[in-house]
Amino acid sequence: MDLRKIVSPRALYSGGLGLAARSVKKILRGYARSMFPRTELADTSLPEVHFFTLVLNGMPFIKHHLETFRRLTFPWKWHIIEGMADLQKDTAWSLEHGGKITNELHSNGLSNDGTSEYINELTKISSDNIRVYRKPSGQFWSGKVEMCNAPLNHIDKPCILWQIDVDEFWTAPQIERLVGMFQRQTTKTAAWFYCKYFIGPSIVIATRDNYGNNPSFEWLRVWRFRPGMTWASHEPPRLMFKTWFGSFDVGRLDPFSHDETEGQGLVFNHYGYVVPEQLRFKEIYYGYHDALQRWKRLQSHKIFPVYLREFFPWVKDDTLAKRVEKDEVLQKILEKQ
Repeated sequence: MDLRKIVSPRALYSGGLGLAARSVKKILRGYARSMFPRTELADTSLPEVHFFTLVLNGMPFIKHHLETFRRLTFPWKWHIIEGMADLQKDTAWSLEHGGKITNELHSNGLSNDGTSEYINELTKISSDNIRVYRKPSGQFWSGKVEMCNAPLNHIDKPCILWQIDVDEFWTAPQIERLVGMFQRQTTKTAAWFYCKYFIGPSIVIATRDNYGNNPSFEWLRVWRFRPGMTWASHEPPRLMFKTWFGSFDVGRLDPFSHDETEGQGLVFNHYGYVVPEQLRFKEIYYGYHDALQRWKRLQSHKIFPVYLREFFPWVKDDTLAKRVEKDEVLQKILEKQ
């Protein structure tokens, strides 16, 4: 394919350099779409789904995902990448806020809350479906990008790649519905979502287009993967598809939009701020000053809605929080701690 036959010098320059750049970008994006692998499956088939989870101290949440996966009617794998990620690359920003890694957060680079032992048991229970990735004892991952890339060499055929953090919860019917959407629309490359963001057992974020539900970069969680793709970053997640024109972000080629997934009931529960241990971790690792005490003050607050920035100064916009009825799934998780 010769770009000179598609875009002549006259076409490039007659509209000005800005127009030329936009024209070339549009052509390259179109070419990348045309080159993207199409999944031609029989109507009765379903693609294999590979879930991946980065985890350090994932209790009590990590114990509840296998139950959901076992309800699925198609082949699946779960890649668990455990360990401490050094504060570099994607998470280097936390250093300027006072973020640090202390012995309180880990045991020789792995979890210290029972997560490691639970993962070891998982591999005995479901060794065909679960693969675990860890650094040698005492070593940290070189940032979260290395953690994301760890499983990719072990995925040897096209699949649906799904990031599930330990505190992000989907139902089996939701997962099956999205996989069906990818099966029917074989050129779709990824999927974006809204979430129900919990900042307490019965407090959620009430607004959108702000902290916790910013559609410009949240929440891209599912990609159509083929071997050879690699992660360029974790925050934000950028899975790259390489062509001889260069690399393209799979998540922005031709994804299902927030509105499309929400229209199918595909909004997940994000239990990001529901137990004290989560806040203590954010306080140390990300440098969120007094995060735990601020969170406790929010839990005891009486009047809602309230601006979240009044409690969490790292929230810079007009995000509102509100009280809701207790979530049944979350209550089940917390009761089994």
